This record gives sequence, C-alpha cells and structure tokens, in this order.
Amino acid sequence: MRTRAVGFLVGIIAAATLAGLWAAVLRLRAEAANRTVEIALDYDELRSLADVSGLAMPVVLARCRNADVTAVAVSEDTLSDLIARGELLPRRQGDDTLLTASSAATIGRVVGAMGLRGLRPATGRARATSLVRAMPCVVLLGPEGGPAAFPGELASLRALSVGLAPEALAAVRAAGLVPVARIANFPRASAGTMRAVLADLAASGVALVVMAGTETLGFRGRTPEAAEAFRATEVRWGSIEFGKQKGDEALARALGGAYVRVHSISEAEMGSLSPTEAVERFVRAARERNIRLCYVRLITMAGSDPLSENLDYVRAIERQIARRGEMTFGPAILFPPTDVPRWLFGVVALSAAAGLVLGLLRLGALGPGAALPSFLLLTLVCVGAALAPGETGRRLVALLAALVFPSLACMRGDVLGTPLGGPIAKRSGADFRGALAGLITVSAVTSLGVISVVGMLATRPFMLKASQFLGIKAAHGLPMLFIGALAVVGLPPAGRLLRDEWPRMRERIEHLLAEPVRLGFVVLGIVGLVAVVLALARTGNEPGVGVSGIELRFRSLLDALLPVRPRTKEMLIGHPALLVALAFRGRRWWAAPLFVLGVMGQVSLLNTFCHIHTPLLLSVVRALSGLVVGGAIGLAVAWVMQRLGARGSEELRPPRERATAGQG
Repeated sequence: MRTRAVGFLVGIIAAATLAGLWAAVLRLRAEAANRTVEIALDYDELRSLADVSGLAMPVVLARCRNADVTAVAVSEDTLSDLIARGELLPRRQGDDTLLTASSAATIGRVVGAMGLRGLRPATGRARATSLVRAMPCVVLLGPEGGPAAFPGELASLRALSVGLAPEALAAVRAAGLVPVARIANFPRASAGTMRAVLADLAASGVALVVMAGTETLGFRGRTPEAAEAFRATEVRWGSIEFGKQKGDEALARALGGAYVRVHSISEAEMGSLSPTEAVERFVRAARERNIRLCYVRLITMAGSDPLSENLDYVRAIERQIARRGEMTFGPAILFPPTDVPRWLFGVVALSAAAGLVLGLLRLGALGPGAALPSFLLLTLVCVGAALAPGETGRRLVALLAALVFPSLACMRGDVLGTPLGGPIAKRSGADFRGALAGLITVSAVTSLGVISVVGMLATRPFMLKASQFLGIKAAHGLPMLFIGALAVVGLPPAGRLLRDEWPRMRERIEHLLAEPVRLGFVVLGIVGLVAVVLALARTGNEPGVGVSGIELRFRSLLDALLPVRPRTKEMLIGHPALLVALAFRGRRWWAAPLFVLGVMGQVSLLNTFCHIHTPLLLSVVRALSGLVVGGAIGLAVAWVMQRLGARGSEELRPPRERATAGQG
C-alpha cells in the first residue's frame, strides 16, 4: 500500500510539474516580447551642460540622439519658475499680489494649467475686482485681455504647476527624442482632474510620466482613480525602483503591472559612486530586474569637454546592457500579460499538496492508509486558494511549495537516519561519486518546488514587482530548522510511524545532551550559527545587513568571469557543505551538522526563482552556475580533506565513542 501511495503522489507531482512548466513558458514568451530599454537624460541638467559647454541646446540634444539616448525628462514649471525667469513680475497691491505677464501666452498657459487641476480663476475686470475685495488674491495681469484672479497668497500658490514648458517639449521633439514628463501630485486631484492633466500631456506627445516629489499621482485616497486615468489616456506610469514615493505600491497594484519600471541614481548617491559603479547599477537593473527606463543623471560638469565625457558614460551603460545584442534601445513599452489560464494554477497547486503528503509519509507522520484522505483534503485547500480571486491564495500555495520541496529533498536517511552521537557507519574515505550524485538528486527535488513557485506566480504583477513572493525569510529558515531537528533526533526508517519512534527520539536527545562538550565543536557550532543568521538577515527585499566592500569587489569579479554571478551563499557555503557532508556521510558526528548547513544552498536555489521580477532564463543560468561552481568547490574541499585525513578517522569520531574505544 505504501508503494502505491508513493507512486500515486509522484504521478500527481509529475502532472503538476508539467503544468508549471507550461506557465513558465508563457512567462518566458512575455519576457522575450520586451527587451527594449529606454535611456533618458534630464532636460534641466542638459541645459546646464549646454551653458557650461558654450553650446546651443539643439546641438546638445542632437549629440545625445547620436549617442542612442532615446528620451529626455522634462520637469513641469511652477509659478516660482516663471517668476524666476521674468515671465511673471510680482508686485503687492494692498493684501493682494499682482503678477504681470510678459505675454498673453503666459497668462493662457497659467490659467489653462491651473484649470486642468481644478483651480478655476475669476476672470474679467468686474469679477476679479469683486473677488479681490472679498479676500486676498493672486491676480494675473497681461497686455491683452482681462485679469484672472486666484484666491490665496502667493506664498501658498508658488509651488502650483503650470505644466511643461512648451519650448522644452518642442526642442526635445525637434531633436528626434521622446519627452518624458516629470509631474507632481497636486491639490484637488480627482478622477476628472487627473484624467484631464494626463490627456493634456498625451496631446503634447508625452507617453510616459515619472512622478516628481515624494508622492505618486492620486496619493491619499485617489489611487484607483489615478490608475484609471493612466489606462484611459494610455499614458504610461514609470515606477521608480527604490524611490520610496508615497503611494507607489498601491498604484502599482491598481495598475496590475501595466507600468514601466524605472531605475535612477539620486544626485546624492552619484556623489559617492564612481562611473564604473554607476554603470554596473544600471546594467544590473536592466538585465536582472526588468527595468525598462534608465533615468541617467550626468556624472560631471567639469573638464574641457564635459558633454563628451557624459556621453561616453551613457555609451558605456548602453554597451554593457546590450551585451552582444541581447537587448535593444528605444521607447519603453509595457510587458504583455502572460495569459496563464486560471485553471492552470489549480493544477500547479496539486504539487504542493502531494509534496506535503509525500513528506509526511517519509517522516512517518502519516500511515499509507491516511495518504489519500490527507491528499484530498490538502487538494481542496491548495486548489481553492490558487483559484480564489486575487493573488494572496497563490502566494500562500507558493510559500507552501517553497517550504515542502527543499525539506523533502534533504530528508536523506543516509545522513539523517542515525541521530547525533549514534554509531557511525563503517565507511572509509570519501565517496566523491555518491556525493556528486546526491547533490544533483537533492537539487532536482528542490527544482520541483522551483517549478511550482514559478508556475503559481507567472503573471505580470509579479514580473513587475507589483506583487511579490510571500515569506522569503520563512522559506529560508524553516527548512533549515526542520532538517536540523532531524539531525538531532534522527530520521525514522522508511515505513516506520513517527509515533513508534518517540521513545527512541527521547533517548537520542538525552544521549546527545550527555555528550562531553569539546571546544572545537562549540566554536564550529557558533561559526555555523553566525553564518546562518547572517544569511537569513540578508534575505528579502530589504535586508537588515548590508554588503561589505570586499564582497562587492568579489561580486564584480564574478560578473566579469561568469555569464551570471551565482549567489554567494550557494556557491561558497550551501552547495560545498552539502557535497562534503554527503562525501563523508559515514562520519555522522560532524557530517550531519555540515549537511544542515548545506540546506542553505537548496533554499537559496529556490529563493532565486522567487524573485519573479528577475528574468526566468537569467535565474536558470544563475542557479546552474551556482551548482557547477559550488559543486566544484565542494569536490575540491572533500579531496583536500581526504588527503589530510589519513589519521582523521579516529579524531572525527564522536567523543563518547573515542572514550569507549580507549577504555577497550
């Protein structure tokens, strides 16, 4: 009966894996449809560069176009900007402020822009005069037409937007470049005013908006209306990675991934980065995180030819992003939906249910007769969650798969079958072939969880980071804790129920606690614990521990040597530890703790694919690179240990056994 139950569950996992691979192919198709990156420079910075270079703005823009720059970001003007440029001249008249415009076009621009934002002025001399008498106002005066009055003090109206400068838009378009609008959220933002502002931008040739300031459009209560305004006008929103703008996550969710991810380095950060480091930032963003607009700040205004130096910097970014023509440059477009059928998520969810029952069978927590009822119950839960509206259910099923399969992969009786402190196996030397086969087998079982996670989250919101995998730290820590507990008490023999093992497990714990404490093992335990804690602290989207300068240089070296840099904790810790533990699995006293440390490589391998905003092919190459390099390191370490361990078979035995052997 047990064999039939296991065969049935394996068949279910195989079918669910095929469904997950289908979803992965649909995701790959969506990723392949968008390999275009837009390079945008800032108009105000270019204008300053033109001034210090002694060049006309059209010349600067033309040279940018020849350097494959595709867009220029134009920031909207405010009343303060017009006053600073002399287009509005302020003077006081009683409690009011009179702003005399240099032309009727300026008045029309101000009145039109404020009207789009819901600030309708009183026009006509009589109406303006009556309004002025009622309360302090800002009154626009021009050479033609009547005045326009806005209630309020100039100090409170200075920051109000008057739209993008027409001359800036004209210059950008004349150079064959695409304008990107930098606008700010505004008072009285509503469904109507937000749609009006975006429609006006679309009419002026703007197709992409990157918000300025600390808020996204419609922040504080109007985010759904803002999303609808973007959809209705077909103006794309650019979400600034690491920008921390208020309302960013809410607007991303409301748009469901129908936006462009933007990477930019702030002026403050640019001061602390070398050009090489800044180039690497943009390259990793575009190639590894689905960034499709690189908002590039200029690196210098100094030197005899700062324009050429800045354009060389831009070309370096483009050259390394393109890398053998793998990516192209042009206006940023939206990623298409993956179009994964909803029912397919239900099929993929069967893998997590079957994997959990299979793990419980191996642990002895379930008897063969309880396997089918347990699977049916878990199927109702997992499939129901996967098919439920929204994404929370699928995120929970993906988390379950991320916990189950690395744990199932590492439930190996040849390493964990005997508890710590128990008798060692009669094996001499290192089993290199068995260790390598074991690493491949364990990673293959973990890959079943990878396919389940990829299949469950194969939709555009996850690709654009509007939604993310749930429980990164739990997916790292819980499998390690579980396998660590099995290392202490021992994995029950296959076919034996867990309840029958409780007396032996209690004896094993007592036996372990009675072992003499050796300083060497204490030091190694502390080192291993610190390594695990640091690894967990550095997981997730906002890790609590940063990366040292030495590690950054090491990463840069790996980026140069390998197609994709593997994860350090897989390559240097997890995979080598697992392989060495399997090679010397007969020496149970220290091989089992090393095996537990090796679980880190498996959970990290799966975690690589939990970052759905990273292109899937890149994640595959990264995982394979980590396995190859980590396996090679593990084999080298095992070989060195074999060579140095001629006298070590006795030293590496448990303290209690060595003492017993000495007495004999």
